[in-house]
Amino acid sequence: MLRWAFDTLDLDRVQSGTDTRDLASARVLEKLGFVREGTLREECVVAGEVSDTWVFGLLGREWRPAAGPLAAG
Repeated sequence: MLRWAFDTLDLDRVQSGTDTRDLASARVLEKLGFVREGTLREECVVAGEVSDTWVFGLLGREWRPAAGPLAAG
């Protein structure tokens, strides 16, 4: 999806967010090259509980496609 966003759509930036309690999702975004840029306090409600959201950004000039069979498609 990132290849499509940066190569086909020629986007300069892709942004994502995750609940601050979801550390596994935050790690996935960081492994993809996303940088945590900030915290939106009390931004969402999850299972009836108010929670914060981390905002991550990835710039096209910083993105490096992964090597391997999945990167070719």
